[in-house]
Amino acid sequence: MPQQPLTDAIDGEIGRRIRLLREARRLPMAEIAQRLGKSVGFVSQVERGLSSLAVRELVRIAEILEVDFLSLVCPAGPGDETSPVRRGVDTAPVPFHPSGVTKRPLAPANPGALQLYAMSLEPGAHTGSDLYHHEGEEAGVVTQGAIRLTVGTETYMLAEGDSFRFASSIPHGFANAAEGRSAVLWVNVKR
Repeated sequence: MPQQPLTDAIDGEIGRRIRLLREARRLPMAEIAQRLGKSVGFVSQVERGLSSLAVRELVRIAEILEVDFLSLVCPAGPGDETSPVRRGVDTAPVPFHPSGVTKRPLAPANPGALQLYAMSLEPGAHTGSDLYHHEGEEAGVVTQGAIRLTVGTETYMLAEGDSFRFASSIPHGFANAAEGRSAVLWVNVKR
């Protein structure tokens, strides 16, 4: 249970950022809910930090709000918007409760198309039973363990050292295929 307070704090902070961005864009909560395919009540709970978002839902909300995914999970600190460097001590892993997937942003949070993550997958971790898609392109390399990557109708078993690249618009999902922890260096490029 020691993870729950951290998870609650992260849910609360992400919800607060979503609400601020939604209000700044003058988007009604009902529009966000409709575009996300969820109820207004669910979006309200997310904004109040009472519900967690699946990875695909978080990515979709970032697209709806027209922001970089990193701005929801790890906002830039003072001066970070222009710095080409992100220090390791300034980067916290972002757990996606309850999926068992943790992303640690590696690139600076500058606005732009390139997003770089160190992704960790605990045993049994996955992105869910439904595939998701969004704009852009993805690439990566398995740095530890093994993952099962589904892109479209094909599923690939990738071991340490194997890499991938595909258009993000193709429905996709992934899961830890190892008995222990797996890790992936993951790149997203928005178009």
